[in-house]
Amino acid sequence: MSGGLIKGWSMGHTKIKGLFFSIILLTAMAGPQGVRAAPAGKVAVAVSIVPQAYFVERIGGDLVDVAVMIPGGVSPETYEPTPQQLVRLSSSRIYMKVGVPGLPSEKRFIDTVSDGSRKVTVIDMFAGAAQRRGDPHIWLSPAAARLAASNIERALSAHDPGHRDEYRRNRELFIKNIDELDKDIRTMLVGRKGSSFMVYHPAWGYFADEYGLVQLAIEEEGKTAGLSHLRRMIDLAKKKGIRVILVQKGFDTKSARSVARQIGGEVWAANPLERDWLVNTRQFARFLRDIVRN
Repeated sequence: MSGGLIKGWSMGHTKIKGLFFSIILLTAMAGPQGVRAAPAGKVAVAVSIVPQAYFVERIGGDLVDVAVMIPGGVSPETYEPTPQQLVRLSSSRIYMKVGVPGLPSEKRFIDTVSDGSRKVTVIDMFAGAAQRRGDPHIWLSPAAARLAASNIERALSAHDPGHRDEYRRNRELFIKNIDELDKDIRTMLVGRKGSSFMVYHPAWGYFADEYGLVQLAIEEEGKTAGLSHLRRMIDLAKKKGIRVILVQKGFDTKSARSVARQIGGEVWAANPLERDWLVNTRQFARFLRDIVRN
């Protein structure tokens, strides 16, 4: 992904710092209707994207209050957070980043909390997970989700040691759910190792690698496909018997629909940014079970 998150963030560090504290001052002057503070007794956690909120809530339960910096249904490349969101980020005790290349907005969020008057602990949610070069969609890997569960438990226990046992129990249950999901996916996709599926935006590479599949992308390095690439994708789809093009909600589907028409196929929507990660990942596996040839 490329592009700035907030217009004007190319200004110097001093100006950024001044802007941020001006936002804090203006919001404070707005009174109790300005920014919603985390309820008393809860650990205030900020995350970058919606699926991360699900992970944190599975481990933290009612003991956490999670703020999502980039809400669902928007492009992480163009979304501009509100002043209230930036203040909420600064008032969080923990910021859990995705922590992989391809989400440049996270550096700007980290710059924001480093300029705040209150220290915010920055945690790499997926620390220890293998990364795909240039692909930020690491949360779509069940193996990475297991590591995230442990990383979240450690972070919450360090900030709230009085509830360490509850965080541990929640982590154990979540990992049990992930293991069951992984078993179900492998059953659904039995005999399909090495098979290909075609997408518009290459969001499912981690999932494909984990289950021995091949993701074919119409989009070229984050850009609309050129005519020569589209022709190659059409020929490849015909050769491999692909009849469904998967598109991500919120992305332009013109190229995907063009390929689908040429191969006599159809376009299906899948959203890698759904909040309920467990349900969404199982649903995606069902999609593949139905469209991937043995």
